[in-house]
Amino acid sequence: MRVLVVSYHFPPAAGVAAARVGKLAKYLARLGWEPRVVAASPRPDVPRDEDLAADVASIERVDVSPLGGAPGIQGADWASAALAPARRLAASADVAFVSGGPFMPFLLGPALGIPYVLDFRDPWSYEPRFGRLDRRLRRRAGLALERRAEAIAVRRAGAVVTVAPQLSAEYARLYPRARSRIRTLRHGYDPEDFADAPAPAKPPVLVHAGTMAPGDRSPGLVLETGRLVRTRGVPLRVRLLGRFPEQFEPLAREARREGWLETPGYLPRRATTRAMQEATVLWLEPGHLDFLITGKIYEYLAARRPIVAAAPRDGAVADLLEVTGGGVVVPADPAGCAVAVAAAVAGRIPETRPAVLSRLSHPHLAGELAGVLSRACR
Repeated sequence: MRVLVVSYHFPPAAGVAAARVGKLAKYLARLGWEPRVVAASPRPDVPRDEDLAADVASIERVDVSPLGGAPGIQGADWASAALAPARRLAASADVAFVSGGPFMPFLLGPALGIPYVLDFRDPWSYEPRFGRLDRRLRRRAGLALERRAEAIAVRRAGAVVTVAPQLSAEYARLYPRARSRIRTLRHGYDPEDFADAPAPAKPPVLVHAGTMAPGDRSPGLVLETGRLVRTRGVPLRVRLLGRFPEQFEPLAREARREGWLETPGYLPRRATTRAMQEATVLWLEPGHLDFLITGKIYEYLAARRPIVAAAPRDGAVADLLEVTGGGVVVPADPAGCAVAVAAAVAGRIPETRPAVLSRLSHPHLAGELAGVLSRACR
C-alpha cells in the first residue's frame, strides 16, 4: 500500500508535531507501506533534530515553501503551494494521511482524488487559545471560513483521528454523521529512543522537556515548586530542557545564581530521552484546558521515571495516568506541587503498567494507523 503523507511539520524539524508524523511514517514503512511525504521546507528559525531526520532518511519527500502573497491563515499559503506536488504524488498513492495544524492543508484532502484520513493534533474550529475565538470582526470572519473548511474536510474524509479522547468526543458531537469514522490515535514513544536505561542522577533532579512560552508554559510554577522542595531539606536540582526565552531570565536569575537551575537549551531527541531516564522526577504542565495532552508525556512514561503533572483532575492527562500509572496529577499550586515532587523523590508514585505502556509505542500506533488507512480505502 502506498500512502501520501501531507504535513507542514516533518523532520528534520524538531518538535512534537514533526516527531508524531515522522515516527508514524517510519513505522508504516517497516510494516510494508510506502510513504511519500509533502512537507514544509526547513526554516532557519526552527531547530533541526538530526535524530528525527535519521528516522525518515530513506522516505521520499517533497519540500514546499509557502506561496508568496497568499493568505497565511492556518497555513493557507503553504497549502496553496503544496497542492500541485501533492496531487502529483497522489496519482500513484492509495490513500493520504493529512496532519494538522496548521489546518488549511486539510482542504487538500478532497482535491487529491484518493481517500484520505485527517489527523487532528489540536482542535481547529473551537480552539480557545491564541485569540482564535476573539470576537473582533476580522477574526470572526476568519473563524467562519475555517469552520466551513473544516466541515468540508471532515465530511469527505475516509476517517478522522485525534490525539485525545476529549478531542474525538467533541468532533463526534460537531459532526455526528462522521461519528463512526472518528477515533483516537494518541501521541506515543519510540522504543528505539529508549534502548539503554541509565540510572537516575544523584542528587535528585527534576526535568521538564519542552519549550517555555508565556501563559501555560511559563517556568514560574516549576521554579517556585523547586524552591519549596529545597526548603523541605531535599537537595533538588531543576533542568529545563528546550528553548528558554530571554523574557524568563528574571524568574530564573536567583535559582541559577544559587546553582540549582540548569537551562541547557534545545537538545536532540536521543539526548532528551536520556535526560528523561536520568531524572528523579519528570515535570508536566500542559495547561488548564481538559483536552491538552502534550506528546512528551508518552516519552516520560517510557522513561519509567515518576511524573508530577500540574493539570486538571478531569482532563486528558489525568485520564491517561489513571490507566497507565507512573504519575500523579495535582492542582497548579506551588505548595501542593512541592508535596507531590517530594513524594516522587521518595519513591511514593504508582508504578507504570507495562502492558498498557506497550500499546502506546509508535510501532503499535503505526499498526493502528495502518488499519485506519486500509479501511479508508474500501
